[in-house]
Amino acid sequence: MPEGDSYTLAAARIRPVLVGRTVTSVTGAAPDVRRHSGSIEGAEVTEVRTLGKHLMIDLANGLTIHIHLGMPGRVVVRRLPAGDGPAVRLALNTDAGSASVLAAPTVEVDRRKVVDHELRRVGPDLLADDFDWHRFRHLAAIYPAGRTVSDFLLDQRVMAGIGNVYKCETLFLEGIEPRRSMDQINPAQRDGLAERARRLMLANAQRPGRATTGDGRLWVYERAGRPCRRCRTEIMAAWIGEPARITYWCPICQP
Repeated sequence: MPEGDSYTLAAARIRPVLVGRTVTSVTGAAPDVRRHSGSIEGAEVTEVRTLGKHLMIDLANGLTIHIHLGMPGRVVVRRLPAGDGPAVRLALNTDAGSASVLAAPTVEVDRRKVVDHELRRVGPDLLADDFDWHRFRHLAAIYPAGRTVSDFLLDQRVMAGIGNVYKCETLFLEGIEPRRSMDQINPAQRDGLAERARRLMLANAQRPGRATTGDGRLWVYERAGRPCRRCRTEIMAAWIGEPARITYWCPICQP
């Protein structure tokens, strides 16, 4: 599933095809793409940015294409021009090839300042070169005490980029049971969770695939009923949080 590292990888793939180049043609089933196709075609792409689980393509005419991949979305880069089809939400063609967004629930086009204003609600980006620790600590300190630590990690208003995989893996590596409430998590532990998630995602943002162990695997995610890689205890699974998400943990390593 796309998490912060997926967006960083997608941005890195499409920059050589788009940045500094003129859009020669645009297609896509997203209503905003059809509505603004006349403004997108012929425009120069100035920047490709990410913020957590958001991807932005900025144009020289002041428009920004905002993409959220959701669960099914993906980005495809080809040397040849992209075609059209029901799954193609957006396809941008330049003289260097094409960048297509498939099955993404959100593909919106608006002025850059409007998009950036809407994204102010998103917390600091864990994959940013300079993670905003001051803002994170403020947001973490006022997070509702009765919510679970699982909710805390997934709340994009506190820190941006973590999805269900990194939630489970981070909690395992920090030794924290996923049903614990935030009034049981002290400031040092909150910092530790953010730092651990940041390190895991930064490592995976540099390569295809996703791993959190030293040998290219995951510690607990989707391993319910199988032995813990560390202590051999059976991995547990339950729906936790608001809204509930399937969560995996080791009852011994995460007391």
